[in-house]
Amino acid sequence: MKQMKRTLALLCAVLLLFAACGKTEQPQTTAPAQTEAAATTEPAPETTAAQQTDDEPTAISETELSVTEEASTEKAEITLEAGLNSTDVEEVLAFYKLACAKNDVKQYTKTLDLLSLDGGEGKVASYVGVFEPIAKKAVAKNTVTDDPLPGRYAAIRPEDWKTASAVSDGTYTTIRVQVAPQTDGARGKAFEGPVGRSMTVLDGVDQAVNEMPGVSADFDSGRVEIAYRNPTLSVKVDNRTGKFVPGTCKWTYRVETMLYSLDAKVLAFNVHLQNASGVIDYTISY
Repeated sequence: MKQMKRTLALLCAVLLLFAACGKTEQPQTTAPAQTEAAATTEPAPETTAAQQTDDEPTAISETELSVTEEASTEKAEITLEAGLNSTDVEEVLAFYKLACAKNDVKQYTKTLDLLSLDGGEGKVASYVGVFEPIAKKAVAKNTVTDDPLPGRYAAIRPEDWKTASAVSDGTYTTIRVQVAPQTDGARGKAFEGPVGRSMTVLDGVDQAVNEMPGVSADFDSGRVEIAYRNPTLSVKVDNRTGKFVPGTCKWTYRVETMLYSLDAKVLAFNVHLQNASGVIDYTISY
């Protein structure tokens, strides 16, 4: 029975690492820049041919035609004050970066909700029901009310977002984004991948587990998968100030941690986890 408890303790420890998610503060390394229209200004070619008469139509040169076509496809300058109505990912991302620069402070609330805990194969599975309520309470206690802005906004790429929309009523702009999903192993990095850059993910599960007193796990031989499902973000921005509107902003995803096979040592006991898993809903709000 003690061995089963320690096995479940290791599984819970992996899941509870989300309590530390977002604690690693790293400065934004790239300043967000406003998207400016790329105006094409090619000098008009000098007229060397004889001057046309009044009754002859004026021919449009290839250069002038090219400039006209390019000018028609130029995008307007993105500013907070103007708000934004768009479903263009690059435009919405540019507006989001400008807004994030105005809101990069510790004011966000992180909550975790353990949805399920499965001991996997073997005797562990028969005991997990007893410890799941304890684990859920422990996860719920890890609510943080002064978390930093999620992700690393300056590093977000257009391809990180599957869809994005911005709708402005003239006073506020509401942004809604479906981020591309992401799957890591035990050595994921907090600000890498589409979800990491947009929201932050777990950083170094292997190192964190092995730094626990009396615990060591063989992540080199084991197989661990951490999948970040349905990542979405929505924020409402005051066009005049650029500030997020309290009570309207949310960054969320569901994380599925799967321990397909992992050998570990907890104190003096050797344990093995096979197809053990846990599912947590992760939410940052403001």
